[in-house]
Amino acid sequence: MLSLDPAEDTHSTRHLHCLRGAGYAVAALTIDKLGRKTIQGLGFGMMAVTFGLLALIPNLEKLIYPFLIIYGFSHFFTEFGPNATTFVYPSEIFPVKVRTTGHGIAAALGKIGGFVGVFTFPFFMQWHGLPAAEGAAAVVSVLGLMVTIFLLPETKGKSLEELSEEPSTPMERAAA
Repeated sequence: MLSLDPAEDTHSTRHLHCLRGAGYAVAALTIDKLGRKTIQGLGFGMMAVTFGLLALIPNLEKLIYPFLIIYGFSHFFTEFGPNATTFVYPSEIFPVKVRTTGHGIAAALGKIGGFVGVFTFPFFMQWHGLPAAEGAAAVVSVLGLMVTIFLLPETKGKSLEELSEEPSTPMERAAA
């Protein structure tokens, strides 16, 4: 019998790690074909769906196999989407003169976001349990999807030199 208690069953945890690794591998193999924006958007979209399901289906955490399947998909798409593109996008969209600074700022903001998520998770859990925590994760995933759709350029098939010559953000395009 599978258990959600890691002390009782590490088998489930290993399966989740395999899905994470698979998500990252699929992203690495398809990033040049699908494009960064597509992969990140699909990742955030599917994260919103899976976290939304975890939030909206009553007592899902007590149904071990459905919970693990949906939670496993969330792991796959977290790695396939934003966790894979987070290393590629900043190095491509910032101009050469500020690329390392931009990459550092992007990384710092990611760390701050991670801190806020970890810090607020116990409050959501105490407030309304897993549905509140997963609902908050779904909302943040939708926000990430909106930023991806409306603010990020597609860099697929372009060299770093080409990307440095053209305005990359909507603000830069409006100013040009």
